[in-house]
Amino acid sequence: MMEFNSQEREALDSLYNAILTLRDPEELHLFFEDLCSRNELCSMLHRWQILELIDEGKSYEEIIRELSPENSGRENTASSGRDTKKGKGRNDTKVSSTTISRVKACYNNPKGGYRTALERLKGDGK
Repeated sequence: MMEFNSQEREALDSLYNAILTLRDPEELHLFFEDLCSRNELCSMLHRWQILELIDEGKSYEEIIRELSPENSGRENTASSGRDTKKGKGRNDTKVSSTTISRVKACYNNPKGGYRTALERLKGDGK
């Protein structure tokens, strides 16, 4: 578990409580767009996609293949209409085995946050 000093922990608790006030995916989307850069949000998105694929029993090779830019099926334009191919948009970054390994280690922790979220989503029938 990550260690934070008391001041950082208090600030994190405030952030978490703010997130808990949000009521639906659209409110969360707006909040995280304000809070995070596109790259930060894409990093979190990629980790969640990896987690879902690990939970489906996919191998490292299958995950890398499935999440590679040419197979992602994502459009290459941001909401502003700009072509993100011109920049170094995170959505075109290949998934690394290091990231998969870290996500898998967290997934295997029965008391971890990933496990809790997945179990609750499955329990809700989603």
